[in-house]
Amino acid sequence: MAKPELLPYDAFYMKELNGPINLKQDYDYWRRRSQIVDRKIISFCDYPFLFDLKAKILLLQYHGQLEMQEAIQNAFIHNFQMMLGAHVDTVNPLLVLHINRKTIVQDTINQLDKQKEENFKKPLQVYFHNEEGLDAGGIRKEFFLLLTKEILNPKYGMFTYYEETNTIWFSDHMIEDESMYKLIGTLCALAIYNVTIIDLPFPLALYKKLLKKGKIDLDDMKSLSPSIYQSLKSLLNYTEDDLETTLCFTFIIEREFCDEKRQIELKPGGASIMVNQNNKQEFVDLYIDYIFNKSCETQFQAFSAGFRRVINSKPLELFYPDELMSFVVGNTNYDWNEFQKKTEYKGEYHANHPVIQWFWQVFHKMNETEKKKFLLFLTGSDRVPVFGWSQTLPMTIQRSHTDNMHLPVSHTCFNILDLPAYSSKEILKAKLLEAIQHNQGFNLV
Repeated sequence: MAKPELLPYDAFYMKELNGPINLKQDYDYWRRRSQIVDRKIISFCDYPFLFDLKAKILLLQYHGQLEMQEAIQNAFIHNFQMMLGAHVDTVNPLLVLHINRKTIVQDTINQLDKQKEENFKKPLQVYFHNEEGLDAGGIRKEFFLLLTKEILNPKYGMFTYYEETNTIWFSDHMIEDESMYKLIGTLCALAIYNVTIIDLPFPLALYKKLLKKGKIDLDDMKSLSPSIYQSLKSLLNYTEDDLETTLCFTFIIEREFCDEKRQIELKPGGASIMVNQNNKQEFVDLYIDYIFNKSCETQFQAFSAGFRRVINSKPLELFYPDELMSFVVGNTNYDWNEFQKKTEYKGEYHANHPVIQWFWQVFHKMNETEKKKFLLFLTGSDRVPVFGWSQTLPMTIQRSHTDNMHLPVSHTCFNILDLPAYSSKEILKAKLLEAIQHNQGFNLV
């Protein structure tokens, strides 16, 4: 008998939850219901499979707002008691970080580790040493961009980078202390909590583990390393009896550490156990389990602890892994016409200005890779906000210089492009391509 085909989970979504139904009010009732005598009223929150991604994000953000308000209120009450003579220290209603750009990682670790758990529920505000400016969101975004870039620096050896997919996974060997992995988990959660997209190129497997939803299997290897996936897939598909002599696989995995290759047994005595038709599925299962679980259990647990000290609320459990991933890092559904339509202009520039028309003519003739490089140059990420550009301002273009010498410059924390008033489309094209080709990910000015 054929196995019944399961419906996709989005088949149950109720779009009406984003319209006429007051979801925030429903959530308030759901939270307070344990204190209400008459519990017969139904709450949509009892049926989370009805929520689409937009509704889930709304609930997560609303819960975060409630926690922020409560944290701020508690701080003010605490400070008011001090004014009345109580012997207590004043409490800041914000989570404030004072960061030196040169020591951004250590400064962040030191300050976050001193925080009480309730402080992570407060709005984040960042100050860079010896720099003026009120953090209205731009400085916070710059902080996340700089810190993410530094943490992913190969010098820390915390992650293995997979060039095929431009993704990362926890390194088998811990060079850094667990506090670094905890910091990354906290960074990821703070970005969600403060509605900021960050460029942490983890595969879907991370979100499966974080939410404890979905089995990690061979398909997850495809999103990390298609070549390893294909090799394991070919092994499973090989049906000849000469598998042992043809492939000569044993129950070991070879890993590289500091330019030295090491062989690790996938099971006791694995080096002397040949892979054959009877045990090849076990070999693949153990291989996947080693990569995604056994090799990085300590690192992941530290990451998870850092994440959960910021976000550990019920709305988080509503998400499916792919939904949470899209919310954290954005998506790859690029609508470049919408990107142009939503762009605004400052100063003498406007949609019909010759330089602006040249710019869009050049931009739309770029290939997809070049367009994504431009997006990285402009925003610090080559991904799109989870709901596309329909609900956000993707770019503002303003004139900087009037000569042909200067390159375009991006202000990534505000998505602003300084575009010189070049004398021809050819010069604009050459300068723009030069700027994005030599950009290394973050051009913060």
